[in-house]
Amino acid sequence: MEEGKVHVFFRNHREQNGFTLVELMVVVSIIVIVSAASIPMGLNFVRHYQVMGAAQGVAAQINAARSQAVKLNTQRGVLLNFNYPAAGRYQWTSLDPNPMTGGWDTPVYPVYAPRNYQEGMLNFGAVPTPPNHTLNPDPANGVMSPHGTPIELPQDLAFDPGVSNALLFRADGSVRAVNASAGPSGAGVLTVNGVNWQFTLRDPRTNLSRVVTITRNGRVTVQE
Repeated sequence: MEEGKVHVFFRNHREQNGFTLVELMVVVSIIVIVSAASIPMGLNFVRHYQVMGAAQGVAAQINAARSQAVKLNTQRGVLLNFNYPAAGRYQWTSLDPNPMTGGWDTPVYPVYAPRNYQEGMLNFGAVPTPPNHTLNPDPANGVMSPHGTPIELPQDLAFDPGVSNALLFRADGSVRAVNASAGPSGAGVLTVNGVNWQFTLRDPRTNLSRVVTITRNGRVTVQE
């Protein structure tokens, strides 16, 4: 091969394997644009699972409250309070009186005369001052009825407004939507859906939401 031809061959070879500055800038620009477009999608993906996880967490507490009502063979019921002891929180509380005194655990509860639930009763139960215990039971502190741990929704999530603020579970596992009429009970979240009840958890930043449905026999389903 002649010397001139060799020189041209290697020059062309280097030119074919290299990138110009313009080409590099185009590639970098594409990467930046694609990355910027994917950030909102990634955030929505995370928030989607945050809302779903929160809804499943509330559903788990509904099942726990129902299980407690059956386990205790409750006479007055187990109340799951929403927006209690503060907005965006929830906790279940046994309504059974102290078996030794026939009255409410003191000083946790206000003065209250327990009563039996009657079908169709919308206002039922009294919400106690937020208990500082979760033992089941705690006779040393005068507490004979169990209470669940207060749970808080993830930051920025909230219950949609509804009519009733509590679910009342009975010994046979059935449930009714009611309003707790005393104590620091919160705003209603439950609405009627046919013969069942439902509530909605929402992320106001993205309007992502999940609906949780509770049947009269206590079965819980979370919207997929």
